[in-house]
Amino acid sequence: MGLVLAKALPASIPDKQVEFLSNYCIDCHDADLKKGGINLDLESVDWEDKQSRDIWDRVLHVSDQGLMPPANKKQPSVDEWQTLREWVAPMLLKHTPIGGTLPRRLNKSEYQATIRQLFGMPEFELPIGFPGDTELHGFNNTGAGLVLSPTHFKAYAKVASTVADELFPPEKGKPKIQKWVAGPKDMVLSFSAASVHRDALRLASRSVDIMRSCSWPSRIEIGESGSYRISVNASKFLSENGGPFAEAMILEVYARAVSATDRSKIQDFRLLREIKVTGENSQATAFMADIYEGETILFRWKNAEMTHDPPAVSEAFVALAKANPRFLAAWLKVVFPEGDPKKPIRIAVLRGRNGWDKVYKNMKDPDLDLTHASTDSVMAKAFFKLVTQKGKASVADSLCYYYFENGPALEIHSVTVEGPFMIVDGPKDILRAELREQFAGLRKVTDSDETYARQMLERSLPKVFRRPVDDQIVDRFLSIAVEHWSAGHSFDEGLHLLIRSMLISPRFLYRSFGEGKMDDHDLATRLSYFLTGGPPDAILVDLARRKRLSPAWVLERESKRLMPKNATDVFIREFTGQWLDTALLPEIMPDPKFNFSSEDVEMARSEIEHFFAAMLRENRPVTDFIDPDFTYTSPLFASDVYELKQNSKSKTLRRIPLERGGRVGGLLGQSAIMMATANGVDTQPVLRGVWVLENILGFTPLPPPKDVPALTADTRGTKTPRQILSAHTKNASCATCHKRIDPIGFILENYDPVGRWRTEWPKGNVSIDASGVLPDGTKIRDVVEFKRWLTENVDLFSRCLAEKLMVYATGRELNYAECHEIKLIVDANKKNGNGFRDLLLALITSKTFGTK
Repeated sequence: MGLVLAKALPASIPDKQVEFLSNYCIDCHDADLKKGGINLDLESVDWEDKQSRDIWDRVLHVSDQGLMPPANKKQPSVDEWQTLREWVAPMLLKHTPIGGTLPRRLNKSEYQATIRQLFGMPEFELPIGFPGDTELHGFNNTGAGLVLSPTHFKAYAKVASTVADELFPPEKGKPKIQKWVAGPKDMVLSFSAASVHRDALRLASRSVDIMRSCSWPSRIEIGESGSYRISVNASKFLSENGGPFAEAMILEVYARAVSATDRSKIQDFRLLREIKVTGENSQATAFMADIYEGETILFRWKNAEMTHDPPAVSEAFVALAKANPRFLAAWLKVVFPEGDPKKPIRIAVLRGRNGWDKVYKNMKDPDLDLTHASTDSVMAKAFFKLVTQKGKASVADSLCYYYFENGPALEIHSVTVEGPFMIVDGPKDILRAELREQFAGLRKVTDSDETYARQMLERSLPKVFRRPVDDQIVDRFLSIAVEHWSAGHSFDEGLHLLIRSMLISPRFLYRSFGEGKMDDHDLATRLSYFLTGGPPDAILVDLARRKRLSPAWVLERESKRLMPKNATDVFIREFTGQWLDTALLPEIMPDPKFNFSSEDVEMARSEIEHFFAAMLRENRPVTDFIDPDFTYTSPLFASDVYELKQNSKSKTLRRIPLERGGRVGGLLGQSAIMMATANGVDTQPVLRGVWVLENILGFTPLPPPKDVPALTADTRGTKTPRQILSAHTKNASCATCHKRIDPIGFILENYDPVGRWRTEWPKGNVSIDASGVLPDGTKIRDVVEFKRWLTENVDLFSRCLAEKLMVYATGRELNYAECHEIKLIVDANKKNGNGFRDLLLALITSKTFGTK
């Protein structure tokens, strides 16, 4: 028989502590009143009971912060508080186990990243309306907040079907034949690439830029990849005023993705056919070609006389100028109106038809000066050189109209597309096949349906569940497919169901289960989602499989490898956005009176992210979060918002040096944070004070009593926020917390709702009084002195930051033992240089990080 350990008996409360509780606590926290749900009228404590430990943890919390007893009650001395602490703290530390994260569902961001990596779909986006996540303890990835609502489950099921469709799409039915007909007026006229004349669309140039040489139907888009019949009616256009074109005109027919930009090059597309156009009468040509989903038809005249591509465009001008001196003289008069080859007009004004009309008008002028109308004149050579220069394409745009009117040009009268007569695999189908093989593996000819399905499960389940799976789990999933096939469904439908089943499994949607020390697989998962926002990569998976990840030196090495370096990395954007509340900025639009645009709002957020990335990448001392010698912003923003003198008006974000000890720099005073702690119209000292207490100092104020009046109560005659709050906090139940909150809020009142410095409150023209008394009794005159105090007491900020990082990493509210371990880590890190990166690595190798 195994040995059964007896449950420890409740421990009696020593006499000194009973006396303390009787003198200062029992009036409000006995069995009858039980304020805040706490009863301290006890004779003993069951330290094995979590609820009991939580109560005494709260007692220590409010005692350390001076929140209890209330300000209107008798206060214990420092020695008396120490007496209580000397008994409670060791007992909590002895009996509080590290760990306790509830099953942790993937949040929205993690879920999307996991789908992308797991199925090789880097562009995958969750559908609009996909439910968000509840924020708890400051973050949206905590286990207690990540409930699985019916709405979430329905959304997960829908995404699972979408993903399964990508790998095993529904079987295509018999193709439905459609017919599209496009005439000249149905074709795209981009820049001067084409022009409509009566019943024909004329092409003139052979540029590689499709927007200057090609045209395509505006209303034809293929919906199903297949074999189509394409019919084109085309002819030559020649005239007495234009040059001859005896050879066949080569009309190229391409398949163009409808989504492609008009600035694409012709080599970006797939050539379907070359058609030889030999006569001036319309000739019909029909052929079969494969066209894919999302494509249309594009036309280009391959051997056109003119081109937009320098230097060949100059050759066309020279040829026309030799044949017609008036043509050259007209161009020279338009381009050099002062007769000086060194003073051309701004070429952009000649674009297209506008430029040609001016040239044509000059050609018809009987008094046109022909003095320089020779191809070897100084002015002519200057003109020919000008048209070959980069950025002068508008000259060739005008030249197109000469060819449109005089020829030679290639005419398209109509195009007909009919089909599909046979289904073919397009790029999307080929990609699906590649994704399918990547996920499920290659099927051998000899594999039965069941053999291949088992192979897919053995290959994919460990990736989907982020840990090895046994044969029992494989068999359980395989039976799902076998049963589906037995019901008459196809092989692909069975695999489609398997993928859906995997993606709605708790083993996929949740990270880890159970309690205690993490094994290497769970550790790999926690580390990867913490630093990258996604599932473990191949290196972590291999280390976990070989049980080589858990040694501290290996874990530190892998943490350094995965450590975020850039402002755009998921960890930096997600953590700062939630810790500093900058994720709220898209919802805040500053009042127009601040002249602060949406681009300014984005710049403000970028400042924070680049600054945080530099702190981590360069292992800067933690004090630099408060008072650094650099910042990231644009010169224009620095000048406009922070009043920093700059030699540039650039809007490009860059690193800017600062002098330490000023009001600019660090988290406090950053435009993004000042916006996140205001409402876009007015500043809110209470909100800012609470924000600093919670996110910089690590103090969590008690929630306001339910009967607290609004801030506007009994405030008639007040003119400033300080007066309003002074009137409001005459209530003793408010004073205990507001004596901590308000002074810090007032310290930041010099910053307006977008972070600009001000010296007067906007209403009443009253000078801002930013002075106050901090919780430890220190008197502060302004934010500069507050920043100095913070750097001198940086341990408060360091512990706060470390605890925020650990909550984000573990997904749980930290208990007493975990906070104690963090304090020891912070103290040790301070002795070793206080580097931010070093602090993060020490947290990752801690017992708290490595425990479920």
